[in-house]
Amino acid sequence: MQSVRIRPYTSADYSRICELDAPLFAGMGGPILFRHIEELFPSLFFVAENESGGIIGYILGGVHLDNKTVGKLIRIGVVSNYQRKECGTMLSDALFRELRNHGVTSVHLTVAETNLPAITFYKKLGFVQKERFASYFYPDIPRLSLWKDL
Repeated sequence: MQSVRIRPYTSADYSRICELDAPLFAGMGGPILFRHIEELFPSLFFVAENESGGIIGYILGGVHLDNKTVGKLIRIGVVSNYQRKECGTMLSDALFRELRNHGVTSVHLTVAETNLPAITFYKKLGFVQKERFASYFYPDIPRLSLWKDL
């Protein structure tokens, strides 16, 4: 496996994260989302770097404002040539560790029911499906709700 290092996000990473995100989540508001997470949950934003120091992935998390024991995996993105090589698992481990430090005992996410590679990845991490929403995002995009105890 290629060498990967996980570290906290800094505002200097913003441009590179936006570039990395654009082809992965086209039209899903990455630049705005990243600024919000940077302000709301800075300690729950991690990046992955390759051996040359290039950013190859990121993960965003949050904590529910009305229930501080519930966390959320908001988004994870990894460039294609580092997918299925433990980079996503390493990012997830860093996020879960920090969520535990915040007193979070369970974490959830939503995923498109057609995104079988992501569902397989999340199940490998220990997530289980709890719910299906027929209309989660506009316009009527169905998603699955997956949960994991920490």
